[in-house]
Amino acid sequence: MENLRDVFMNELIAYAATEKRIVVLDPDVGEATRTWNFGERYPDRFYEFGIAEQNTFGVASGLASTGCIVFASTFAVFASLRAAEMIRTSICYPKRNVKVIGGYAGISNGKDGATHQSLEDIAIMRSFANLVVLAVSDPVIARKVVALVSEYTGPVYIRMEYEPLPAVHPESLKFQIGKGYVVRKGRDLTIASYGTALHRALAGAATLKAEGIEAEVLDFPTLKPFDKATLLESVARTGALVTLEDHNLIGGLKSIAGECLLEAGMATRYLGLGIADIYTESGKTEELRSLYGIDAAAVAGAARELVKGGK
Repeated sequence: MENLRDVFMNELIAYAATEKRIVVLDPDVGEATRTWNFGERYPDRFYEFGIAEQNTFGVASGLASTGCIVFASTFAVFASLRAAEMIRTSICYPKRNVKVIGGYAGISNGKDGATHQSLEDIAIMRSFANLVVLAVSDPVIARKVVALVSEYTGPVYIRMEYEPLPAVHPESLKFQIGKGYVVRKGRDLTIASYGTALHRALAGAATLKAEGIEAEVLDFPTLKPFDKATLLESVARTGALVTLEDHNLIGGLKSIAGECLLEAGMATRYLGLGIADIYTESGKTEELRSLYGIDAAAVAGAARELVKGGK
């Protein structure tokens, strides 16, 4: 079990030893995001801005214009809401080489409640032209995303949930922008997810297997550009789809998948699990996921409903 933020930052620190263009920006959340660890190792390449997200991303654009590879890390809710205009206009519009790290995404910051839980970030970020949108699902992706985005020239948003999790993907994974992955083969329905929801999707699939239902599980670490082919090929074989996400049902994976199915002229049995257009409350993360119907039990329940409805 490895916490995704620790894996990511340790890899960034190691990668920056040879990639001298990397700089890291922090708007006073360095303890939580682990950017302070980068600052201790490379004090001349670390910039602290205080609680000033808009200024942070404005400066990020300026540094990128000089040839730096900029990693600016804050909580997802502050990146996608408070600093949205700066990311859109100063980073995405001129295609600056800035990597925006949105930490404590979804309800992984359960204790701080609605003001700090990020349930709109995918909907907002995927609407910005020129911006690649990624979501980290396990320690393997957390490590590999560092080199991937460092070698990619242009703006990237990386959604990060701060939880200790086991690896799902093999270390041999060839992580590519725009690629989805089949992590479990199945015949009866498809379960698609991103981020840490992947682990609950797999747990739900394990429950279903004991009942004779074989679910195929997909991970989409890239939400933009989206791998339509992988989703459509799977759903064409299984005939049913459940999407799972720690995000508002509006604008996230449910919306993305619906767009793909509609454009392909594919009618299928389909249920989306996410936050049902409400503001969430404070609590322990796993208890909140149970309350809002985005835990493994909810996945299994939705799958049963679809499979039985199709017979």
